[in-house]
Amino acid sequence: MAWIKRNLFFLIGSLIALALMVVGIFYLLGQINDENQVTEEIQKQYEELSRLAKQNPHPGNNKVDNIKTAKEQDIALREYIKKERAIFQPIDSIPDTSTNKISNADFARELRNTVSELRRSADASACKLPPDYYFTFEAQKKSLIFEPGTLEVLASHLGEVKALCDVLFDAKINFLDGIQREIVSTNQDSNLPDYLPQQKTVSTPLANLTPYRVSFRCFSADLASVLASLATSPNGFWIQTIDVEPVNAVAEEPNPGAPMAPQPVHSRPGAPGPGVAPAPAPRNSAFLNEKSIRVTLLIQLVKPKPTAK
Repeated sequence: MAWIKRNLFFLIGSLIALALMVVGIFYLLGQINDENQVTEEIQKQYEELSRLAKQNPHPGNNKVDNIKTAKEQDIALREYIKKERAIFQPIDSIPDTSTNKISNADFARELRNTVSELRRSADASACKLPPDYYFTFEAQKKSLIFEPGTLEVLASHLGEVKALCDVLFDAKINFLDGIQREIVSTNQDSNLPDYLPQQKTVSTPLANLTPYRVSFRCFSADLASVLASLATSPNGFWIQTIDVEPVNAVAEEPNPGAPMAPQPVHSRPGAPGPGVAPAPAPRNSAFLNEKSIRVTLLIQLVKPKPTAK
């Protein structure tokens, strides 16, 4: 203890020096570890650069400039997208929402007018409709106030449903079983047969895809007309799936037990004798025997987003 008392300052200095040495060692080890990590990262980057340089094609050399080629292809792709937009024209909303903000009264009025117009179009084309059919807007039929934030979407859907119906009625289908669209309002979209509960509009960098399911009855020639009209439409209708089945196949089969219609009896010279029916005249049996079919189309309406300025 006497030695400690005599050399107290020396002892304190030695302990401080020892502590500093320990801290220095830890700091040095940390720096070595960081340096190793940096070295390892540099090695990985070098290996990745070497891998890319060996690829075919690689970023380029004095003969091939792949970066320039990529830029040229990007310009060509943008020109192609610009050109193809001509066949994906937007469908006008009902009422028009592009210039003015619409009110509840505006939409309610236009909904009634549009449904009346569609019913007249169906009558003019001899297309039958379900009783009191409201073209997917049954839940909104008697509404005067609509859920906030849904008017613009409802107006867009009304215009799109009308465009679809115009195609169907122009093709002279026999019966429109119904149309289904996505749910817009959780409070007012209560008539479930009008909706696609599991499908919603899908947004991509270039366009929105809005789903519709259409079910109708027609003959094969009418179906061909519908498909051709959708394919050549400027509004971007994309048929995702198609399902075709006969309508009342069993009920429409001829009854084998039913009596045959009486055949005429000919007595003029050269005609078959009494009671002998003449051979039937040739006819297009395939056309006469064609039966109505039920068609269900799942359609995605491609709606390009505005181009960036």
